[in-house]
Amino acid sequence: MKATARILVTGATGCVGGRLVPRLLEAGYHVRVLVRDASRLRGRPWLDRVDVVRGDALNPDTLPAALEGVAAAYYLIHAMSGGRPLSRA
Repeated sequence: MKATARILVTGATGCVGGRLVPRLLEAGYHVRVLVRDASRLRGRPWLDRVDVVRGDALNPDTLPAALEGVAAAYYLIHAMSGGRPLSRA
């Protein structure tokens, strides 16, 4: 994959995603992040270098805009507390 490809990162407000984004930028990738609450990105030194798309991985209607033009995606979302489990298709 070319380093100029667009990469989507979900979970960019978390520990792993927050460390992955700057590494991808340093490697020359164009990075887009999918977030439910963009205010949680405040203070990230890389914020002005990424595309921010508001959405929710559990809401399929918000995904097409996030995935448009994306060559690869990192899904770094996990449940932190007991909610309802994801259904299996």
